Amino acid sequence: MNTPLNSPATDLRFSRVLSSNRVWLAAGRRVSIAGESFRILGYIPESCFGQQAHWRRRTSEARDAAEQAMLKACAGELEQALEAAIVEIEAYLKACQAEGLQPNLRKLREDWASGELDLTRVGKALRQSIADMQARQRHQDLAEQIGRSVRLSDYPDSFPARRRPRRLIAVLGPTNSGKTHDAFERLATAASGIYLGPLRLLALEAFTRLNDEFGVSASLITGEERRIVEGSRVTASTIEMLDPEREIDVAVIDEIQMLSDPDRGWAWTQAVVGANAREVWLLGAPSAEPAIQALAARLGLPLEVRHKTRKHPLVVGHALANNPAGALRKARPGDAFIVFSRRDALNLRDDLLALGKSVACIYGALSPEVREREARRFAGGDADILVATDAIGMGLNLPIQRVVFTAVHKYDGVRRAELPPALLQQIGGRAGRFGHRDEEGVVAGLTPAEHGVVTALMKAPQPALAPAGFQITPGSAYLEQIADMAGDHRLEALLSLFLLHADCGDGFFTPFVPDEQLARAAQLDRMRRLTLHQKHIFSMAPMASQNETIDGVWRDWAYTANQGKPIQLNFLPPSARKASLEEAETTVRLLAAYRWFGYRLPELFVDHTLADDSLAPWISAVDGHLRSRYRQGVGGGRKGVPSWYWPQKR
Repeated sequence: MNTPLNSPATDLRFSRVLSSNRVWLAAGRRVSIAGESFRILGYIPESCFGQQAHWRRRTSEARDAAEQAMLKACAGELEQALEAAIVEIEAYLKACQAEGLQPNLRKLREDWASGELDLTRVGKALRQSIADMQARQRHQDLAEQIGRSVRLSDYPDSFPARRRPRRLIAVLGPTNSGKTHDAFERLATAASGIYLGPLRLLALEAFTRLNDEFGVSASLITGEERRIVEGSRVTASTIEMLDPEREIDVAVIDEIQMLSDPDRGWAWTQAVVGANAREVWLLGAPSAEPAIQALAARLGLPLEVRHKTRKHPLVVGHALANNPAGALRKARPGDAFIVFSRRDALNLRDDLLALGKSVACIYGALSPEVREREARRFAGGDADILVATDAIGMGLNLPIQRVVFTAVHKYDGVRRAELPPALLQQIGGRAGRFGHRDEEGVVAGLTPAEHGVVTALMKAPQPALAPAGFQITPGSAYLEQIADMAGDHRLEALLSLFLLHADCGDGFFTPFVPDEQLARAAQLDRMRRLTLHQKHIFSMAPMASQNETIDGVWRDWAYTANQGKPIQLNFLPPSARKASLEEAETTVRLLAAYRWFGYRLPELFVDHTLADDSLAPWISAVDGHLRSRYRQGVGGGRKGVPSWYWPQKR
């Protein structure tokens, strides 16, 4: 069908078209706009003949009759709709030209001529197209503005440390080589100083050793705790708590190889660049040397590298037995059995207790205070054997004579993967530390299956850290700067803009935002009454979203803050003495999180002092469970394969 209008003044034509499995009567004609020719062909909702399958079943006579009836009923409306659509298209093309917008004319030309155009919706679609192009243009302009303003190559210039002379001293060596001891001796003679470690436990250990062993008046500052000693000249702290404004004599940055950590590397970048100290000591593995040299060169700082060797020998021993059950019977005082989950740690503890052994237990979910108590039990001889996760890989000087790996694979968030050489060597290096000074440290696998991998990985070289790609995460100043440019205070949008459009220059510094922070930002943006500062604080909270209970409390706190109400200490179970181990652990972690918030949003977290006072009985409850000889694990397993053992896949 191709029916011309009975008017010589127009080339209007009517025809049948197929769209969305329906047959329509369409009107179309060719028009000239801004010197270009376009064919416009479309239908209106009233000009539908019905489903294609039904249309096909009609006879030719019935189709002709239907076409004539539809022409008589809808020709006028179709012509009016077509002319209105042409007016909208002309206005659209003129607006694009005036605003410098670049529509996809080739695609539009095809769409307009296809016959699948609902003429009644043309205006709305074109207005949306202009709005989308304007938004993209604004986004592009904003991206260029952010790229000009947020130059990661200028990151060092944002710190006061850039304006004073500094020197870097890298003390590199394996575990048990005396790196930390040298640094503490230097802090003992410094006029002022700070120790920056990756864990609250390490900061606590530094605080204790500096005060007790080195006679230094030291304070402790972590995200969750402040122990300010009057007249102290040294502070032990977690690395994220660096105060770049404070001028000091000596800064010690521990575990410098964590510059390459995929989740927290930004904190080590910030510390090296921003520690406002005359001397900055960098302690860690030899693999970090290329990265340290690159940072020193970029910052224009003199660098001294001191290499340390292990004080006591470390050897690879023999597998304990051919099967896990037999291996446990070979356990001896001074052994540390390594597992890679809380579940496996508690199940192995239970099995060792069943053999009449005395056991201390350390894993990541335990608070630093409980880990320290368990470490003291082992060091003091109250427990002959230590069961631990890789949480003992950093810090905790323990009298371990033999490290036994019950597994050589660890779940990395996606799958169980073989341990990196650096991690296995760091954990294995815990053997032969203080308390066994006259004995060599021994590293072994539980059975021949694990031992073969342990032997190979202990010999494997550690890959050197890359000399570029150092992470930078946006602080409040960067976010406020981007918010002012964008006119947008949605945290997720601001973090994404930083990730996508910050000028990376030569790639020496790279933008970084944790996935969990982005996910939380999206949730927080739905809470319209929270300020950008409050949302930023909530997004960084040390509350594991994988734990349903802890994540639920985080959500409750955020909702309460959004309502402008004070967040009270109303989540404590009724009795610490009657709580299970898991309940007590979770309560300790929630109290730590509440204290963390209390230092950052004291106007909301009003029971900060009460949280401090409430912590002790819950720590004692966790400690009591671990000291007891009652089973704490979930059990399981099958004949010949204990619940904590992961057989090697052949």
